[in-house]
Amino acid sequence: MAVTISIEIELGWGVHDVGEYPHLSDDGSAERACLGHLLDHCDSVDVPISFDVVGHLFEPDCERDHHGPHREGWFQNDPGTAVARDPLFYAPEMVRQILERPTGHELCTHTYSHVICGEASPETIAWELEAAQSLIRSATGSKTDSIVPPRHSRPPAEPLREAGVECMRMSRDTSGRGSVARAKELLYGPHPVFEPDLVDGVVETYCTSYPSLTSSALPSGQRPAPAPFRTLPVRLRQRLQRQYLSRALDAAVEREGDCHLWCHLYDLSNEAQWPAVRAFLAELATRRDRGELEVRTMAELNEAVRDDPKVVSTRG
Repeated sequence: MAVTISIEIELGWGVHDVGEYPHLSDDGSAERACLGHLLDHCDSVDVPISFDVVGHLFEPDCERDHHGPHREGWFQNDPGTAVARDPLFYAPEMVRQILERPTGHELCTHTYSHVICGEASPETIAWELEAAQSLIRSATGSKTDSIVPPRHSRPPAEPLREAGVECMRMSRDTSGRGSVARAKELLYGPHPVFEPDLVDGVVETYCTSYPSLTSSALPSGQRPAPAPFRTLPVRLRQRLQRQYLSRALDAAVEREGDCHLWCHLYDLSNEAQWPAVRAFLAELATRRDRGELEVRTMAELNEAVRDDPKVVSTRG
């Protein structure tokens, strides 16, 4: 039984292709403060997280012209400035903060510019991975094994293998059961247990299509909760999320399976989301220390799957 937590750090790059940022704080201060609180708490309970970071955030500055094989206009919303002027597009200090902590967090790639892999050419994907891996290698001394494709848009396996990527998080859509069933799923669960698989030489770990570490019934960053949920008291919605996360652990233990919880950093960057996540991380650490389950980064999950003699690669 293993639990993996991955959190996407995108800031402005997550929506630069549409140019709309209402979910983010204007200067990235809320997201930066949230990261600090999260890292402090992870240190106190020794729970590692796989942070999936857009490569451009490693940069302290740029001139906008990245000389890539991207479609026309892809970088038009890149400000071409520096972190002091546009902190939603540059965040090297956030990367350093993660790496300097004593907890063994993993630094994964979320591509260089949040490219939508299913819509991009193989040449673009290869360029994105090479650029991202170069920055990660400069920061850590080695490449990353893991990727979370932006918007879970599937990339072809060959560019991943060529870039040294061995593990990928993909989503499984569970929304096709009607609006009432969907609302119940978001509020109560149960969170599914998806077994990882080895596909074309790449380990795939599966998550929900919606952020599961945070609550869909609470504000997402600076954006209010969806209207149908606002009639419920905030404390009730927090308690329901707390129960949702505990039941996710129960399901992993009972089914002896793997549970992958995730969110964007911005999802967590408000006072409403934090209490349930903080309490959950403490519970996760307690149950791990009792031997009920393991906590694995994506890199550790990758190793475990590849070491399992029962796992056979499919589609390849």
